[in-house]
Formats: sequence, structure tokens, C-alpha cells
Amino acid sequence: MSDDDDDLAAEVRRLRSEVATLRRRVADLEAAVDGESTAATRTDRDAVDDRADRAPSDETTPREDDTAAHDREQERTQNWERDIGIKWLGLLGGAALVAGVVFFVRLAIEAGLLGPLGRVVAGTVAGVALFAGGRFAAERQGYVRWGQIAAGVGLAIAYFSCYAAYGFEAYRTALGTPLWAVLAALTILVAGTAAVSVRDGAPIVAGEAFLFGYGTAYLGLEAETFVVTPAYALLLAVGLVAIAAVRPWYRLVLASVLPTYGLVAVWRAETEPAASLAAAVVVAALGIYLVGGYVLRRADADGRWYRPQIGALTVLNAGIGAVFLEDIVTEWVPEAPLEGVALGAVGLALVGVYAITDRRPVRRDEAAGALAVVLLGGAVVLAAEPFGATVGLLALLCGSIFGADRTDAPAFRTGGHLVALGTVGKLLAVDAAELPAFDTGAPLATATGRPVAFALAVAVFYGLALRFRGETMTTPRTGDSVPVAAPYAVAGTGLTVVVLGLELSGAGVSVAWAAFGLALVTAGLSVDVRGLRFQGMAVLGLVTAKVFLFDMQGLDAIARALAFLVVGAILLAASYAYARWQGEDPLRRLTGE
Repeated sequence: MSDDDDDLAAEVRRLRSEVATLRRRVADLEAAVDGESTAATRTDRDAVDDRADRAPSDETTPREDDTAAHDREQERTQNWERDIGIKWLGLLGGAALVAGVVFFVRLAIEAGLLGPLGRVVAGTVAGVALFAGGRFAAERQGYVRWGQIAAGVGLAIAYFSCYAAYGFEAYRTALGTPLWAVLAALTILVAGTAAVSVRDGAPIVAGEAFLFGYGTAYLGLEAETFVVTPAYALLLAVGLVAIAAVRPWYRLVLASVLPTYGLVAVWRAETEPAASLAAAVVVAALGIYLVGGYVLRRADADGRWYRPQIGALTVLNAGIGAVFLEDIVTEWVPEAPLEGVALGAVGLALVGVYAITDRRPVRRDEAAGALAVVLLGGAVVLAAEPFGATVGLLALLCGSIFGADRTDAPAFRTGGHLVALGTVGKLLAVDAAELPAFDTGAPLATATGRPVAFALAVAVFYGLALRFRGETMTTPRTGDSVPVAAPYAVAGTGLTVVVLGLELSGAGVSVAWAAFGLALVTAGLSVDVRGLRFQGMAVLGLVTAKVFLFDMQGLDAIARALAFLVVGAILLAASYAYARWQGEDPLRRLTGE
């Protein structure tokens, strides 16, 4: 290859590297404009650019590698410098400017500069002008990040200037500003900014506008009619859902759930509305955000955080709405036994949502299906007494697992796993303390007492461990395969150990634990299941520690001797069973190869 060809090849590679750099910068610019570019898309784009940078050539010299590394380092330095120079300096400058406007207003009040109306008009005009200037810089001059910061600062100045006309007592007294006029002006400002932000593709500015909108809704608490605040909050939620149909800004919809329900909570505390009206507002909010989740699932957007945050929208909305409705229903009809009705109703509604989204082109709402089972479990706990609640939870667990198998609904199975976890917690925290112990003199109490509740749970958990034997579940983030049967088997073993410790005492606990451990080891050897053998050895280790650490000092001579004799014999029997099970090739047996 001649020198000219070498120079030409080097020039082509340099131009290719510059083009790749320009592509990445354009991608960053689009991400700043849209605000919803996904990590997966960026990764794919970067991979393509990297492959373009490493396009086939006759040979690559160390000098060219050093040049490419220098270009990448220079690009990273420029990005870091651009972030500080544009983003952070702009944000700090904007905050300082807003603070300066506030201080100027206070100074103007003290010094009597202008009149109240002049201050409000001047601040509003200045804010709108800065907002327009920011839009011009972003749209016409290409300074997207700086333009959005300037527009956000201008919006804040205009908003607080209008707010001062009523929010500051001196201004309200001097101007006689009616609340409806300020609410109207702030609403026009918020709605106009939101509309322009949607057109410009500026989610940050739109989010700021809706944040001020929630501030306006809070101001509505001072209105003579107490429906202004909830109506305003619901309109803001509807606006966000409508925007999501055009721009899938899922972060804005998710971030608005807490302010919406927070305003509802403050409204209930301040005005004490009728329970029927409060229930209607909560149901409306619940429905609006369920529709929002449906709209977002129809969008073409995707990415690493898109689906998890849409799932979080369902969980946050339905969870808070169910709790609010449960409280309202209890207050509405305090004498009626309606505990758990609201949770159950929301759970059944989520079952419907799961069924509706189980069709193309909408992505299936897995969070709705799982949360539906959890809410139904919560309704069972609230509606029934401890023993009945445990039986109901176990029935719901089995129903969700087998229902998921029949209908191909994996979300119900996930909800069942969560119910199983909650059932274990209830058994340990509630049933162990409140349910009666075994008593031969009270057969009815024993039939609905602690040992029966634990025995039912142990039977269900061991049965599900057998049902899930050999199945695995893939973790959503890491993609690792986790065995499903092991947690159920461990839960059954742990609950058995706990109930034996609760129902027996002294040497009886040691003997029962040792016998149970031997049974597990024997079963594991018989069916060749390593997990059962390990659990049996863990129980035997536990009873050994108890015998040497506690029974030696806490028992009398006869009980101590009995405990040591029985436990020792059982440990030897377990050891002999292992020796018999190993057969002629013990190493192969133990390793499972």
C-alpha cells in the first residue's frame, strides 16, 4: 500500500470518528429535547457508533489507537464541562434570579417603590419575557438545555408574581384581589406553559408547570366552595394523562400521583367533606390514573426504566387509593361490618384491568394482577378473625397459584408468592401470640387454635414446594434463575420448628426437633432431594446447639439426661442413614454427579 493510500485511509478513519462523535452529540440533544430517550436505545446507538469507529481497515497502528483514545477523552471532558457550564451554572443562576425577584418584592414593599399592581405586572411581564426568550434560544438558536432553564426560571417568576396578588396579605389588602381572579390567572399561566411545553417537547418545563398547578390547587382551599381543590387536582391528573397520549412522559404521570392524593388528604382534613363526596373523588383519581397506565402501555416507548415505572404507577395509585377508600368506607358506615370491602373492591377492579390489558397492542399490566391478589389478601385479613384470616390467606394462595396455571396469568402467581410471604409474617407476628395453644380440655378452641393454623400452613407450603419442584423463576433485573420450590420448603420447615417450640417445652422441644430433623434427612435420602437433606441437617444442628447451650444448664437431671440420650441416638441414626445412602460410590452420591 502506498503512502497516499495510507494517508487516505487515515483520513477516512478520522472522518468516520468525527461523524460518530456528531451522532452521539445529536443523540444527546434529542434526549434533552424529548426527555424520554431510553437507556436501551442509547446503548444500541453507542454500540453502532463504536462499530463504526472500529470499521474494518487494512491495519490499525498504535498511533491511530492513541488518537482515538485522545478523542474519546476529550469528548468526555467536553461533556463534563458542558454540564457544569450550561446546566449547573444555569440552574444556580435561575435560583439566584428567582430569589432576587422575591427580595426585590420585599424591598419594594418596604420602600414603597411602584404600587402593588405595578410590581405584580412588572414581575409577570418580566417572567413571561424570560420564558419567551428561553423558548427562542431553544427553538431558533439550538441552545436547548439553556433555553429550557431560562424558560423554567421565567415561569417561576411569572407564577410567583401572580401569586403575590393574593398570597401576600399586603398585596391582597391593597389590591382587593379576589381569589377567583388569581386562580384564573394562574390557571391560564399553567395551562399555556404546559401546552407550549408539549409542542416544544420540553418535559422539564411541563413538569414545573404542573408543579405550580398543584400549588394553585392548594391555594383553592381558601375558596368558599370546598370542591375547588379536588376538582383542580383531578383536572391536573386528566391533563397529564391527555399529554401522555401525545408524549409518553411517564415520569410526569408517576410523579403526580403523590401530589394528587396528598391534596385529597389535606382537603379531607381541612374541609371535612361528606364521605360520599370524598369516596367519589378518590374513585375518580383511581380511575384517571388507571386510564393513564393504559395509555402509557399503548405507547411505542420502551427502555430499561419504562416498564418498571409504569408498574410503579399502578402499584402507587391502586395502593394509596385502596387505603383511602378503606378509611372512607369505615367512616361512612361505622356500625356496619365493612372492613376489607374497599380493598377487595379495588383488588377485583385490578383483576379487570389485568384482563383488559391482556391483549395487543397494549402491554399486559403485570403489576395490576399481582397487586390484585395482595389487596384481596389484605381484605381477608381485615374482614376475618386471626384463624379465619390465616385459612383465607392459604386458600387465596392456592387459588392464585392454580388459577395462574389454568389461565396463563403469571402475575397471579407473583401475587400468590407475596401473599405467602405475608402469611408467614402473620403467623409469626399475630397467630403465634393471639391464637390459643393446644389444650385437651378445650377441643373447639384447639381446632381453631395455633397448632392447627401452623399445621395448615406447613401442609400448604410443603405441597407448593412439591408442586414447584424443578421450576425456576427469572429475576427481572439480573436474569438469574431462582428455584421456586426452595422458599416454600424452607418456610414449611421453619414454621414447623417454631410451632414445636411454642407448643412444647424443655426436653420435649429438643426431642421433637431432633425427630423432625431425622424425618427430613430420611425423606431427603429417600427421594434424593438435597434441599430436604440440608434442611434436616440445619434442624439437627439447631437442636444440638440447644442441647449443649441451654438444656445442659436449664433442665433438671432426668430431663437433661433424656434430652442428651434421645438427641444423641437420633444424630447417630441420621449419620448411619447417610452411610447407608452413600453406597459403593459415596463421592458421586454427595456431589450429585
